[in-house]
Amino acid sequence: MLPSNRRTFLSWLATIPVFRHAFPTPSQQPTIEVRPTALFQQPDGRKNMVRVTVAGLGAPAARARVTDRRGALVGTAGLLPAPEGTTLGGEVWVPLSEPSDFQVDVEVGKDRVARRRVRLTPAKRWTLYWLSSIPTAVGYSDLQEKALEIHRRNLDVALARLATNRDFRFTAECALQVLSFLENRSAEAGDALLQAIRDGRLGWHVLFANMLTGLLDHETFARLVWPAGKLARERGLTFSTAQISDVPGQTWTFPLLLAASGVKYLASGTNPERAVPLLPAAAGGEGTVYPQLYYWEGPDGSRVLHWRAYQPGDGARFGFDAGPDIMAHRLSDWLLNQPALLAQNWPYDVALLYGADWQANAPMKEAMVANLQEYGRRYLFPRIIAGRGEDFFREMERRFGPRIPVRRGDTGLYWEDGAASTAAELATFRATQLQVRAVELLSLWDDRLDPRDEETADRRRAQALERAAVWRDLLLFGEHTWGAQVSVSQAASRQTIAQWEYKRRFIDAGAAAARDQLLEGLRRLGRGTRAGRGRLVFNAGAWDRTDVARVAAGAGKTLLFDGRELPSVDLDDGDALVLFRDVPSLGYVALSENDREARPVASEGEALEATAGGFTVRLDPATGAIRACAGPDGKERVKPSDWSGLNQLLYVRGGERSALWTSSDRDDLKNTPQLDVTQARHVRTRREKLPGIGVRLVSERSLEGFPSIVSTITLYDELPWLDIENRIVKTATQSKEALYVAFPFAFLKPTVEMEVPLGRMTVERDQQPGSCRDWYCHTHWVWLHEGSEGVLWSAPDTPLLTLNDLFRGAWRRSIAPDGTLFAYAMHNYWHTNFAASQGGPASFRFRLSLLAPGDAAEPVRRGWAACDPLYISPSYTNDIPGPLISKDRALFYADKNIMVVGAKPADDGDGVIVKLLDVAGQARSVGLWPAAYAFKQARRTNLVEQNGDALAVGADGRATVDVAAWGVAAARLSPPAEGS
Repeated sequence: MLPSNRRTFLSWLATIPVFRHAFPTPSQQPTIEVRPTALFQQPDGRKNMVRVTVAGLGAPAARARVTDRRGALVGTAGLLPAPEGTTLGGEVWVPLSEPSDFQVDVEVGKDRVARRRVRLTPAKRWTLYWLSSIPTAVGYSDLQEKALEIHRRNLDVALARLATNRDFRFTAECALQVLSFLENRSAEAGDALLQAIRDGRLGWHVLFANMLTGLLDHETFARLVWPAGKLARERGLTFSTAQISDVPGQTWTFPLLLAASGVKYLASGTNPERAVPLLPAAAGGEGTVYPQLYYWEGPDGSRVLHWRAYQPGDGARFGFDAGPDIMAHRLSDWLLNQPALLAQNWPYDVALLYGADWQANAPMKEAMVANLQEYGRRYLFPRIIAGRGEDFFREMERRFGPRIPVRRGDTGLYWEDGAASTAAELATFRATQLQVRAVELLSLWDDRLDPRDEETADRRRAQALERAAVWRDLLLFGEHTWGAQVSVSQAASRQTIAQWEYKRRFIDAGAAAARDQLLEGLRRLGRGTRAGRGRLVFNAGAWDRTDVARVAAGAGKTLLFDGRELPSVDLDDGDALVLFRDVPSLGYVALSENDREARPVASEGEALEATAGGFTVRLDPATGAIRACAGPDGKERVKPSDWSGLNQLLYVRGGERSALWTSSDRDDLKNTPQLDVTQARHVRTRREKLPGIGVRLVSERSLEGFPSIVSTITLYDELPWLDIENRIVKTATQSKEALYVAFPFAFLKPTVEMEVPLGRMTVERDQQPGSCRDWYCHTHWVWLHEGSEGVLWSAPDTPLLTLNDLFRGAWRRSIAPDGTLFAYAMHNYWHTNFAASQGGPASFRFRLSLLAPGDAAEPVRRGWAACDPLYISPSYTNDIPGPLISKDRALFYADKNIMVVGAKPADDGDGVIVKLLDVAGQARSVGLWPAAYAFKQARRTNLVEQNGDALAVGADGRATVDVAAWGVAAARLSPPAEGS
C-alpha cells in the first residue's frame, strides 16, 4: 500500500537498494507507459490524473518524476506493484487542458533507471448522470409485502434526506413503488412525496412495474402506464420517463405503447443471465456491447429515446458504497476502456449510470450518498449528477439529438419463457385478460340500463373500482417475479411455497372477479331485452362473428333468433355446442330459449380420418398426430419430418447445467445439452358426428410422464378452420423437462409473421441484433406464408413457440424459418424464480386455418376469434320487455382494417375512452358512430386518458379519428349534456 505522504514515501524508497538483489535484473530496458485517466481535480479541473506504468523493472517499488517541456517539475508518483505483480504503477496530477509534452523519469533510490518523453492528450471531461433507483421485484428476495415495504422505506429515507441534501435525487423505479407508498403511508407522507415529485426533487418513472411484455394482450399492454397516468391526472403530476430493470428485452411495439402514453424516454437495465447473446463478449467470443443509446422506433414511426445498460446496479458496480477513490478509479477504467464509449459512433461526453444496486428490493445505502458528496469535493470530472432520468435524456437531446441513431425491432423476450413453468395459470392469465376487457365493453350499456337516481354515481364508481382491481391483479401477475430466489434450489421451502401462493392469488382472484363481473354483465344485458326465457351471446371482438361456442348447461335447449333455430349438439357434461351466426362486433344478440329433445353426439366408431367443410385430416396410426391435412384445394399441408405430423406431443428430458437452462456461468454455457426426446403414441381414436356442427376425432394417446392425454380434432361444416384440443394430466418432477407440440407445415422458406401486443412482427426482419430467436411469444396468431400459400396458427392457452426445432441451447443470432413450428407448452429450465416442477391437468388448444397473402387484416380477425370466445349468458326469464333491442352494438364503425383494442368508461366519469389500432398498414381516418352508446362530443386522448384536441362530430353523429399506419390512437366520446 502506498505510504500516506511524500516524505514517508521518500524515506521508504531509500531503503529499496537493500532489496535489489531479491529481484532478477531485467534483460532489457524498462518500458514506461503514461496514460491520462478520466479524472480531473477540483476546484477548476485543470489537473488531470495521469497513470504511470513501468514494466521490466527489477525492483519492488520506484518513483516517477514528471516535468514539463521547460523542465519544471510537475509532480511525482510513487510506483508500487500491480496486483498481478508484473508491473509497477502510480498516479500523478498533471496540468493538462490541451495536448502537451512531458518527460517522465523513473528512479529507484537515487538512481534514474528509465526515461521517456511523451505527448499527453487529456481525456474527455465526462458528465455522468446517476439514476439512483432500486430494482423492483414483487417477491423473489422475500415475501411480496416485505419486498414492497423496503421500497416504501427507501422513499421514507429519500424524503427525509431532502431536508439536508438539496442536490441529491432519488428515483422511484416504477409506478408501483409510488402507488404502494401512497396506499400504505399516512396522507401527510403521501402529500410530501407527491410534492417532492412536482418540485423535481424526487424522480418517478411511470411503467407500472418490470413487466414481461410478451405475455400481455393488447389492452393489458396498453395499460402499462395507465395507473401512473391516472395518478398524474388526479394529483397534478407530470411525467416523461419509463424504466425497466432485470427483464432483458421487450416486444418491438414497446416504444409505440410508451409514446402513445405520453412517455418520451426509456432507461432499461439488462439482466442477460437468461440471454446468452446479450452477455458481454468474452475474449474472442460474441456478445453485446453496452451501453447503448438510440431512438427506439415503433412500427408506426413513434419513438422513445432509449438508454440500454448492462445490468441495473451501476452504483454498486462502480463502488459507490466503497469510497470516493474506488469510485473514481472504477469509473475512469470504464470510461477509458469500454468499447462502446470508445467507438467512433459514440460522440457523447455524457452517460447514464443505471441504478444504485443490482440486488432487487435492496435498501438504499446511505454510504453511497456520503461517498458521492466526498467524491464531488475531490473530483470535478467525471462530474456525477444524482439526477432523474429525464434530466439525462433532455441533456442528450439538447446537445446530440440529430446525431443519435435510430433502431427498429424487438429486443428479445428472453424471460417470458419462464411462465411456461406454470402452464395452467398462464392459460388462465391469457383468458382472463380478454374477459375483463369484455366486462368493460359491457359497461357501455350502463346509461341504457341503470336507473337515474342519486345512487347511480356511487354505484358506477364502485363498479369501476372493481374492474380496476382486476386490472391491478393482472398487471401484478404479468410482473416478472414468478417466485422466490430459492424456488428451484429449495422447491419445498417456506419462501418458495409462500411466494408462489401469493403470486397465484393475483390470477386466481382476478379470474374469479372477471368471471363474476362478466356473467353479471351478460345477465344484466339479457334482462334488458325481450320478454320471455332467453340467453344472450356477446361478441367482444372488433368484427362481426360467426363461430361455435360452448353453452353452459345448454344440453336439451333450443336457441332461436327471429324464430330460426341455431344448430346445436349436446355434450356429455350437460353443455352444448352451438353455432352462432353474424353476432355484431362489440355487440350482442338476444336469443329465445326453449326445451327440446336430447341431441347427443353420434359415435361413428373407431376411425383415423374425418372430413367436413372442405377439410380432410388423417391421423398417424402410430402416434395420433395429424399425418395428412388438406383444405378445399386438396393441397397437402403437412410435410414429412421426424415429428410424424401436426399436433405431435414431444416430451424432452435432460439439459441440466448446460447452455439449455443457463445462468451467466460461462462454464455451464460450454456444455452441450444431452436431451432425451420421447414422442406420444396412439392408443385409440373414435370419430363423432356433431349434428349441425361438424365432426371430430377423439384420440387417446400415451406418453411417459403423462398419465392421461386426450386429443380432440374438430372440423366444421360451415367454418373455415379446424380446432385442436389436448387435455393432459402430468406427473410432477423436478428433473429438467419440457413439453412441446409439433406442427411441421409444408413450407420450405416461409415468411413468418406473428401478432405481438398492439401490433405484429416479422421474424428476423423486425428483430434487433441479440434479440431472442430461440423462442417467441404470440398474442393471438402466427402466420406462415410462402408464395400464394399460407397457414394461420393460433394457441389460445400458451403464448410461447419455437421455430424449426426444439430449444436446444443454440442461442441463435439469426434464423431462417423452415415451416416447422412448436408450441413451447411446458418446461422447468430456469434455475431460480420460476417453478421447479408442475403437475396435474392442463389443456392446450390450437386453431388452424388456410390463409393466403392478400388481406393484411384477416390474420388479426381470425386470430382474435381463435382466442377470444363468444360469451354466453346464463339462462334468464324476463317478465316484461326491457329497454334494449334484440340485436345491437355499443358503437358502430365501418372500417374492417381497424381493431378496437378496448373501450371503457373514462376514469374521470366523462364519457368513454376508445382505443383503436390500425392492422392493415395504412394511415387512415376512422369514423365512429353512436349505437347503443350515445355521444355528442369527441376529443383525442392518449392511452392514459390525458386530453388532446377536440374532434369534430358530424351531423350524422360521426367522430373521425386519425390513426397512423400500424399505429394506435385513443378518443374520448362524451354523452349529451344532462337534459339535452
